[in-house]
Amino acid sequence: MPAIKPGSLVLVTGASGYISSHTVEALLDRGYNVRGTVRSQDKGEYLKNLFKDKKGSFEYAIVKDIGEAGAFDEAVKGVDGVAHMASPFHFNAEEPEELFRPAIQGTVGVLESLKKNNPNVQRVVVTSSVASVMNSNIKPPHTFTEKDWNDVSPKECEEQGKNASGQAKYRASKALAERAFWKFFSDNKPSFDGVAINPPLVLGPIIHQCDSPESLNTSVAVYYSWLKGEKTEKDLPAGGMNYVDVRDTALGHVLALTTPEASGERFITGNGPVSGNDYVLQIAKDFPDLKNIPKGNDDAEFKKKLASDAIIHDGSKATRVLGLKYRSVEDTLKEMGRSLRERFSF
Repeated sequence: MPAIKPGSLVLVTGASGYISSHTVEALLDRGYNVRGTVRSQDKGEYLKNLFKDKKGSFEYAIVKDIGEAGAFDEAVKGVDGVAHMASPFHFNAEEPEELFRPAIQGTVGVLESLKKNNPNVQRVVVTSSVASVMNSNIKPPHTFTEKDWNDVSPKECEEQGKNASGQAKYRASKALAERAFWKFFSDNKPSFDGVAINPPLVLGPIIHQCDSPESLNTSVAVYYSWLKGEKTEKDLPAGGMNYVDVRDTALGHVLALTTPEASGERFITGNGPVSGNDYVLQIAKDFPDLKNIPKGNDDAEFKKKLASDAIIHDGSKATRVLGLKYRSVEDTLKEMGRSLRERFSF
């Protein structure tokens, strides 16, 4: 499938989100025009004002419920590519179906709308997650690649229903949605192709509409709790998570849309492990005026051991095929902290 050229119109669903707003910006900066779906006019106008001086042009369409049949029928008309990024990310669902329905039906719904209303679209990139790759019953150290699939979380939800853990419900929603994505291509064999982006914990600066710390997305909210001194030395070192800068994952979506060789592939956008220890060490450097921040361990051997005991989500394929280069953890944490201080004036 040929690459989508600058000047093309790209649909970004859920455009007001944390990762998706950066993806819109990355597309606009490279001369692509973007139609973003949002749930309200207020969110759309926020983005329109945010992106008013970009190289590409931005417009928005309101889609209130991505799980409704035909929700994207109008939004997909005339677009050359799609980044489907709208999907819930939280661990508070009572029933698994609360996450399953929008994740799965939203994903399949976009594809069905394209098949019906815009079969000449070139490519659809779906925002999946390492949640659809990893199995929680595998202990570190271990490395996951794009060949792996999470079969454990869907099984836990099937067997335990509402009693399954919040993490299992979320991870299962991502695994099942991505499975449904690839099944659509297998069953329907449309003229357009697909790519999946599978990020781990996404960190970095915020540019989307976020009026209070309580409305922060899940990954940044965890960092904010360290920044505000809500955690203590007892919570350290809090290791084991992999991360990626939000700007790198956004660029990964752009490259997935525009790189011919990406067709039919999954890409983990992982940049290695990060820990609470990394958080507090960087906070101490960037914001020496802040009080009640736990004291981290800056010993090189300690940090090396902490990293060696982590699960790894191998992001090298995205570098090899897409040409994606990752920012350092220091840059990611510094810019995230700076954007939070500017936003909330603490």
